[in-house]
Amino acid sequence: MHISKEVLEKLGIKETKQVETPQTLHEAIQAQKELELGMIKSGIDRFHKGINKAKSKYNKKGKPRETSESITIYGQQMAQEGLEPMNNAINEYFIKATDGHATKFASEAIILSKCIPIKDIENKNPERWSAISFITLKSVLDSITIGSAQTKAILKIGGAIEDEARLGYFKDQNTKVYQLTKEWLKKGKKQNYRHNRKVFAHAMNKQNLEWEGFSKEEKVKVGKLLLELLILHTGFVEFSNKYSQGKIYKYVIATKKTLDWIEKKKFHAEILKPERKPMIITPKDWTTPYDGGYYIKELRPEGLGSTLGEDTSNNQPKQEEENNAL
Repeated sequence: MHISKEVLEKLGIKETKQVETPQTLHEAIQAQKELELGMIKSGIDRFHKGINKAKSKYNKKGKPRETSESITIYGQQMAQEGLEPMNNAINEYFIKATDGHATKFASEAIILSKCIPIKDIENKNPERWSAISFITLKSVLDSITIGSAQTKAILKIGGAIEDEARLGYFKDQNTKVYQLTKEWLKKGKKQNYRHNRKVFAHAMNKQNLEWEGFSKEEKVKVGKLLLELLILHTGFVEFSNKYSQGKIYKYVIATKKTLDWIEKKKFHAEILKPERKPMIITPKDWTTPYDGGYYIKELRPEGLGSTLGEDTSNNQPKQEEENNAL
């Protein structure tokens, strides 16, 4: 049945192009491959749209927002790779600063001690610092490719560390209410840092739990320490001086090695999540448990969890190569 252009316009529907039905098997396969290429392109566009959104300093309404590159595919892998060296670096610093000989960084060590459970103070396992390491990494990785002023980076780390100490205090003082608040937040629709912070603060106030917080000087001290440890022990970022109107401004920027790795990671990752659509012809025959379904293999899910899957055991050396490059 043909629907006139006038009727389509009244319904707010754009007139669609007439598509010729493939007459031969060869034409049908070609049409399917073109469809699959479109799926890959749509996936690539969606991938880069997500990255651009994470890097954007403004929301849809034009209001300022914090960048969030730590949630990107490269940000997540960098956080994983940086966790162990950061744990070891903080642990080494803390042991030296509290062995009775060091005095220069004793105040930073006192601040750090407020961020872990009391029972872990004497525990020398580096993993006790996992939360602090992750917070530091996330704070820096949120703006890894666009950079950040040094002061802003330091205060962001210091503020996040203060929040961690506050939650630790809440948990020690009233574990039951802390857990109930945490579970309530998991069920809620809002899943952002600022909202969670307000909810925890409200719960603490209802329980009459007073938290003095860190002074600006304390936040600067601990933020500066953790940023310097991250630069020294991960190599992800470095300090850079920028000159403007006769003044020197210090920034935290990704190293060239880091930026090169991120570009390679994006290049290899952009085709991993295509926008899969139903096939227009019979799926390709399975000659093995891994090679059937779509005609373009990049559209077949990895692993053995799907009937459209393909064995990915040969990809392991490639993943290890990426990790070593980082």
